[in-house]
Amino acid sequence: MPKEKNPQPRKLMVTVTNFLHCGDDYLFVLRDANKSVDAGRLNGIGGKVEPGENFLQAAIRETEEETGYVVRPDQVQLAAVARLEGGYPQDWGMCFFKMAVPSKEIPMGNDTPEGKLIWLHKDEVLTSGYELVDDLNYCFPAIAEGGKILFFHAQANEHEKIETINLDELRI
Repeated sequence: MPKEKNPQPRKLMVTVTNFLHCGDDYLFVLRDANKSVDAGRLNGIGGKVEPGENFLQAAIRETEEETGYVVRPDQVQLAAVARLEGGYPQDWGMCFFKMAVPSKEIPMGNDTPEGKLIWLHKDEVLTSGYELVDDLNYCFPAIAEGGKILFFHAQANEHEKIETINLDELRI
């Protein structure tokens, strides 16, 4: 089937995903099964960038709203900039951040409106048995390792699984 000459532009969701860590343990949300996006999947903490807000402001706000942890800009590291197309009803423009927190005691507790918060050791994330949001399979090891910023573009299929990925690293 030939491609359309002028396809309708897809809506772009602009989001942040935050990887909070205490030592080598990282905090994830296991999204409730009733969620419209990534139901039943494990992901970092995050959400949409609101109008008038930049990525850093959104990362700090989402962290406090979803966990109760209060972080300052000097505690935040940019970890990745990504674009994901296809698979979902909309495309995604994302910034991923890494944030150290002083304790594994989550201020708001483990149960949130988004799902259950779970600590995992960095070496167990990919083998945890949880279904991951697919981009974690490609970016989490480098994010946990640190020392670089990832830039990637991925194409997802109708099952929200990445079919192709173009990934570059910038050492910092």
